[in-house]
Amino acid sequence: MTLSGGPLERRSMSDEAFVRLQDAIISGELQPGERLRDYELAERLGTSKTPIRHALDRLADNGLVEMQRNRYTRVAPIDLERVRNAVDLFGDIWIGSVRHVMPVIQDDDVAYLVELADDMAASVQERDIIAFGAALRSAATGFARIEGNATRANSIERLGPQIRRFTQHAKDAVDWSAVEEFVGAIREATSERDAVKTRAVLVSFFDETLPAIIDRAEQSGLAEITD
Repeated sequence: MTLSGGPLERRSMSDEAFVRLQDAIISGELQPGERLRDYELAERLGTSKTPIRHALDRLADNGLVEMQRNRYTRVAPIDLERVRNAVDLFGDIWIGSVRHVMPVIQDDDVAYLVELADDMAASVQERDIIAFGAALRSAATGFARIEGNATRANSIERLGPQIRRFTQHAKDAVDWSAVEEFVGAIREATSERDAVKTRAVLVSFFDETLPAIIDRAEQSGLAEITD
């Protein structure tokens, strides 16, 4: 196993260890089922074991790491049911923000959200699944921030890595044409300030497009790793 970057900065060792390990899990550098030993990670990241343990605890809370007391710590398997639940919740959170934001949205808010949609479109053009996952999270978080709902924003942040990790491992199952259609539709609906159309676009994406990707990934053999 290799982890990109140099030794961690002393001022935020736990946070940097968390980000570095999370990125490695999402990208597939750390594979599902791979054992994680705190002393090895500490040596590779140039820190002590304490920040590593804190980072692993946070990753476990986010469902990316499994910890069995007195047995092992490992990268959590890709549990497709958990991914489906994450997708459902992500969509519900985003749609909830739309209901509150659209009736009071301002010109600068629309410009901001359209810019985020353009970021999604650029990632689709490049067929860059990691960039699209990040842009999708940013777009959803944008609505939550305009709403002023920190709880929604934090929930999106928590769900994002689980979904992005899945899409990275299942990128061959992504229907880019359907994703491109979604991005164009959400941009148009947002530009028109049409709450009904925006909700409908999101419902279709989270109830049809993303579940279809999960189903194709499952059919292609992406399944939960067991002991």
